[in-house]
Formats: sequence, C-alpha cells, structure tokens
Amino acid sequence: MFIHVLAVAALAAVAESNPQLDALVAEALKNAPEVTAAQASVEAAQRRVVPARTLADPFVSFTYQNDGRTPSLGTAEGSFLGVMATQALPWPGKLRLAGDAAASEAREVERGMLGRAALTLEARVRNAWYDVVLARAVDRILDDRRAAATQIEASVRERYAAGLVAQQDVLRAQVELARIDEMKAMQAATIAGRGAELDRLVGRAITTPDRLPDDAAVPSPPASIARSPEVAAAQQAIETARIRAELAKKNFLPDFSVSAGSMYRGRFEMGPMWQIGAGVSIPIWSQRRQQNQLAEAEAVVRGRSAEHEAVAREVEIRTRQRAAQLDAALRVAALYRDKILPLDDVSLESALASYQAGKIPFISVLDALNSVYSDRTTYANRLAEAAKWRVAIDEVSLQ
Repeated sequence: MFIHVLAVAALAAVAESNPQLDALVAEALKNAPEVTAAQASVEAAQRRVVPARTLADPFVSFTYQNDGRTPSLGTAEGSFLGVMATQALPWPGKLRLAGDAAASEAREVERGMLGRAALTLEARVRNAWYDVVLARAVDRILDDRRAAATQIEASVRERYAAGLVAQQDVLRAQVELARIDEMKAMQAATIAGRGAELDRLVGRAITTPDRLPDDAAVPSPPASIARSPEVAAAQQAIETARIRAELAKKNFLPDFSVSAGSMYRGRFEMGPMWQIGAGVSIPIWSQRRQQNQLAEAEAVVRGRSAEHEAVAREVEIRTRQRAAQLDAALRVAALYRDKILPLDDVSLESALASYQAGKIPFISVLDALNSVYSDRTTYANRLAEAAKWRVAIDEVSLQ
C-alpha cells in the first residue's frame, strides 16, 4: 500500500576492484606536477653518478721565464715559455665506489621521494573518489527520503480531507518536505565541491557512480611494510652508508698524479725541452683525517640501520592501527546492513500502520522516517570510512 523502501544491497555494490578508479589513479600519476617534480629530483640525483665515476679535470699551467731586464724570448738562452698539464689519478677502486654511492643515493630518492609522491597522490585520488561517491550516495538517499515523505504527505492530506486527522499533521509533513529540499541543496554543493577536488587531481571532469563497495579486505602488516617508500629508502640508505664506509677505507691509500710539459727556450732554433713527472700523495695525517672519516662512515651505517628499524616498526604500528579501524568500520557497517536498517524498515511500516489506525501521533511517523534515512546515511558513511581506511593502509604513511 505504501512506500517502496530502497534495498540495502542497492547502496553497497560488492566489488573487489574498481577498474575505473584504477585508471583514474594511473592518469593522475601521469599528469600530476607533484610526481613530475619528484621525477626531476630522481633525474638530478642520477645525473651525479657519471661525474662521480669520472676523473677530475686535468690542470694546465703556463710558465714564462725571462733572461734579462727586457723580454728576451727567442733571443736569450735562459728565457723560455712552457706549458704543463697535470692529471690526478685516484687509487684504483675509488672512482667506482664514489659512483656506486651516488647511484645508491639516486635509488634512495627514487624509492623515497618519488615513491612517497606516487602513493600520496594515489591515496588523494582514491579518497576524493570515495568522497564524491559518498556524496552522491547520500544524495540518492535524500531522493528516496523525499519520495517517501511525499507519499506520506499525500496520505496525510487524504486523511485530513476525510476528517480523520488534524491540519497540523499536514503542515508537519509539508515542513518535512521543505527540510529535505534544504538538505538536497546543501548536498548539491557538497557534490560540486568534492567533484572539483577529484577533477583537479586527475586533470579533467570525472563522473563517478553513486554506490559504495562494502568488501574492504584487511591487508597484512608485512605486505604494507614492503610497500612503504620510507622503509625502502631507509634500507637503501644503509647500502649507501656501507659504500661510503668502503670508500673511507680506500682513503688510507695514496692517490697519484702524472704530468707532462713542453718549454721553448732561448733561440727557437735550439728546439723545445720537454718533461714528464709523476707524484703520489702521502697520507701521513691518516690518524687525524682518514681514521676519523672511517669512524664517521661506520657510525652513519649504524645510525641508518637503527633508522630503518625505527621506520619499519612505526609503519607496522600504523598499519595495525589502521587495520583495526578498518575492521571496526566493517563490523559497524555489517551491523547496520544486517540488523539496524531492516529493523528501521519494519519500524517505519509499523508506525505508518499504527498512525493510520489512530493509535500514535503523526510525529512518531516522522521520527521513524527520519531514523530510516539517517541510519542509511550513517551506513553509507561507514562504508566510505572503511574504504578510506583501506586506502590509508595501502598508503602506509607515517603521519
């Protein structure tokens, strides 16, 4: 006789994956300036690898010696003009280790900065998506609420025309319709605002469904730890520190230099002189310089190892907390789906029947109606909350 109540299953569609949302995430990652900036930082770090593995620039010097008070090059035997080139040669293996350290630092940037930028943007897109879907789902609930209130108002007017109820009941029903219209207007603004955020993140206008998934599985903490950019960067930082320590050990060994030059002297017909030379650095201050450099590098290794352990522990704690929140949200959503919403429907039908029989006042019908759609809105919010907790677990942020 009366209203058709929206089935709970129509609000929550079961879907283990969302191809449309996954495609939007990929599109946002491709176009986002945040990711582009992180990629530029990675490229800048990678550009340091080749220079680190390259010999230092040769040093060229020019010398002029004059014999007598006036310029005498070409006339006096003691005058000469020379050019000398010198090339520094580090101990074998030093350049390779320096390049390996630079490459490892580039991987740190890639795994940390770029990885975090990508995960953060992905989480923002997914959360914005769920915000829009939730807003549209609530808007659908308001549509159903208005349809139900309209039917109730029509039924009350019929009873008023028959002299069975007071005019006050008709006015209350009409006020309820006006309030729903107000909520619809506010909800339209919410949809527009949340939609604008999603459009900005993706870079174009997006159309979303108005149904929320209710099947968020709880990922295990180890899988999330492996996904963490901070953990990956901390692990890579240990490798960088170890390479730096190996390089510090090489600093106890001498470096070399080679040089060659030519000098033109006296009369040009005498021909040039030439010379070659080699040099070696003597690390006589190794106890003050190299020993402390090695101790510093080894201390950095210990510090990076401790930082990695601390980050891994923090990620595990955050993940367990979020998994607990996800589980709670799913339990509450299941409680609404399986118990509260069906009871709300029965309560509303009972209130309508009792009102039509003259056993309860009209305000009891309005209370039952408001409870039905308030609980449906709460259920939709719990579904969105569960979806966002799953996003938070996948984001593995330390915040």
